[in-house]
Amino acid sequence: MPAQDDSWRIEADDEWLAHHRSQSMAGLHRRFSRVLTLGDAVSHAELGPFGGAPRKPDLRVAPSRYSVVRYVVAVYAYTAIRVVLENCGRCGRPLQEAHHATLFGNDGAGRTLGTVRRCRGCAGDSWLFQSHMPAVAKARVRAAKTVL
Repeated sequence: MPAQDDSWRIEADDEWLAHHRSQSMAGLHRRFSRVLTLGDAVSHAELGPFGGAPRKPDLRVAPSRYSVVRYVVAVYAYTAIRVVLENCGRCGRPLQEAHHATLFGNDGAGRTLGTVRRCRGCAGDSWLFQSHMPAVAKARVRAAKTVL
């Protein structure tokens, strides 16, 4: 029976690791740290916002600056907006939108909160027909500055 080669077990010994520990990579890293910093800066400048995930993320958990406990009464399940197209009383065209807001409870019963009516023909620039999302508001400001 051939003798087994147990040389791989030597690497697990602390004495062997202390004797064969290489500081060459740390030395190379120290020598080329300025080149690495410059290369990292060029890489970040080249990729810009499309660089993907950060290379050296901060993995520490952010300390909580405040803590708030809010007690919520579980009465309302959801709110629904129903849009109905109607004939406008002013211009007579079927362009008036009626937005009915309904609040539904946990039992499924609905309660009408209110109705808003606007005509696209008479009040086309109304707040009801404009998006109020942050990205759209920024795009609207940017488009106002663009001259073709």
